Amino acid sequence: MKKTLSMIIGVLVGAAAFAEDGLSQLTVTMSTEGPDYYADNTPVGVGETYLLVYVAQGAGFKGLYADGSLVDPVSNKVVSAGLAIEGSKCGFKAIQYPSAMYPGGGSFVIVVLDTRTDAGVVGGLVAGYGEAAAGGTPVSAAPSPGSLRVAAEDGNGEPVLTAAVSALAPADTPAPVIKAVASNGQTVQVLIGNFTGKAVYEVQSRSDLATGQWQPATGAARVQATALNIEQAELPAAVQVPENDQVRFFRVIVKGSN
Repeated sequence: MKKTLSMIIGVLVGAAAFAEDGLSQLTVTMSTEGPDYYADNTPVGVGETYLLVYVAQGAGFKGLYADGSLVDPVSNKVVSAGLAIEGSKCGFKAIQYPSAMYPGGGSFVIVVLDTRTDAGVVGGLVAGYGEAAAGGTPVSAAPSPGSLRVAAEDGNGEPVLTAAVSALAPADTPAPVIKAVASNGQTVQVLIGNFTGKAVYEVQSRSDLATGQWQPATGAARVQATALNIEQAELPAAVQVPENDQVRFFRVIVKGSN
């Protein structure tokens, strides 16, 4: 959906000298003008997480796993995290760091996460992410302030900072299995086994195995485990089914897996 709002995402990079030995400390500030969006065009919710990531010279931002860890922790480093405020934007935050920690020639990337659960609240695993300012102004090794301002809309009027990329499941994620299916009116309880607390699961359904396609089941598109689920070795997913639906097939997939 085209957005007609004029949006600017800003990562303001400033260098400041502290202490007697000269450039021992640098300062970077992170913020976005907003509104920023999730992949379904919903504005980012208050309390959502943003990351400021340093990208080494010659490298790119390689993304995140569902548990929030970096795919490439060698060339990518999380500098700090910020939170979304009213207006679906990252609140202003200033970060000081030793000048030697992030070598000059690299760049900063601001990343918005989608940590919503099936209940629609933020704070779960990372289902998706979006980045802005990749390959932008290099990190300054000198005390001359600089700024990086990136237009929030592309040439087609679409927002740039949208959490539209699916986070990856850890490579060692086991294949889930359905242990039981129990119907209760318009709700079907699917019990998932062989799961991990580091991945996001999706229950899919269809009414005919011969025709049609698998579709995400209503109410169970972002199934995530809790410590209690892991202890009990059962991950429940409450699926909503159409009224008077007599036949329904289910399967469970790991989102972000190959």
